[in-house]
Amino acid sequence: MEKKVAVIGAGISGITTAVLLQQNGYEVSVYTNEHPLKEIKNPYFASQFPSASIIPHSVFHPDIIEIFKLSQLFFSKLYEISFTGLTKHEHFELFAFENSIDDYAPLISGYETLSDLGWHPRHPEIPIKSGWKFNCFFADWTDYFPQLVHSFIQNNGAFISGAVDLNSYATINEDIIINCSGLGATQFTDEDKSPLILKGHLLKINNSVELKSPSGNTVSYNFSAGPEIYADSFGTPFDVYCYPRKHDWILGGSRFKGTLDSNGKWISKDELSQQFPTQIESLNSEIIKETFGTDLSEFREKEYQHSYRYVRNKKKGLRLESENTSDRLIIHNYGHGGAGVTLSWGCAFTILQIIVKKTGILNTDITPEQTLTSLANKLTKL
Repeated sequence: MEKKVAVIGAGISGITTAVLLQQNGYEVSVYTNEHPLKEIKNPYFASQFPSASIIPHSVFHPDIIEIFKLSQLFFSKLYEISFTGLTKHEHFELFAFENSIDDYAPLISGYETLSDLGWHPRHPEIPIKSGWKFNCFFADWTDYFPQLVHSFIQNNGAFISGAVDLNSYATINEDIIINCSGLGATQFTDEDKSPLILKGHLLKINNSVELKSPSGNTVSYNFSAGPEIYADSFGTPFDVYCYPRKHDWILGGSRFKGTLDSNGKWISKDELSQQFPTQIESLNSEIIKETFGTDLSEFREKEYQHSYRYVRNKKKGLRLESENTSDRLIIHNYGHGGAGVTLSWGCAFTILQIIVKKTGILNTDITPEQTLTSLANKLTKL
């Protein structure tokens, strides 16, 4: 079998997969409706609107921890070689109620529980009762994603414009197909007719200032104030967050549940989903003023945004598997919910492993260490 691969979709999952396969000797073409660097402001193309924290929120898969560990390895190596746009924050997950520690948290360097913290962001009126912190990777989207795309192009990657019928792949000639179509995967005839799709709201504060901890590190946080203060119409608590980037802050967020109607338009039974949640601005404003002495009202350049995250559902969740066909190797990589960036490298490496195993191109298993060394060497030369 020739080492020619078609990747469907030019979001973060598709581009990351394409770059990793290129670095391992594959000739890759990416099929997409739009060039990934074209600013289209389409909320259904979630890679235009990522907060880009490397945290596995709003995604379901039985092997999520192992995939996350793989991603952490790759992000660590990219950070080591100073890959463009990849930063590290002193990140806090904080709750105004008792909350159990997520399984992923102790896997990240710098992990400490609330009781061990000498300092953390605070709200002036809402006591924090549980939480933790760690050293979290962040992908500053205005730099990180374009660099990935340029890496793909510089390695002779090709973009092929046009829609693809995922139920036939009739317009694709390659023998290996990686489906990273995101919301486009809802067109599959065997997918749920009412998939779970989350609507998320973001507020971008332009020309912002640095937010630093007493130790001099850039600070980010997620804060859950409790369902009586910020929740959907059904009482599911939401958190707000502040993610500083080089030129702006990204404030969020929301996770309103909905699905698609027969015309592909997002719909929800939650009437609150139709309005931008005021708590995103008010809670963050109070925390930033109390903790850093910075008044949010001083910043006039604001952009209110929303986008959609394809979760599928808790039972199915992330689809990361090969499909048995008579003439091609097809691998699916979609349903990342709010963790497309977080799991991008872990999913890409899993896809590489599947290809190597299914095609028998190599006589031995490929290891993360081998792949990391090769990837770092080649990206450093670009």
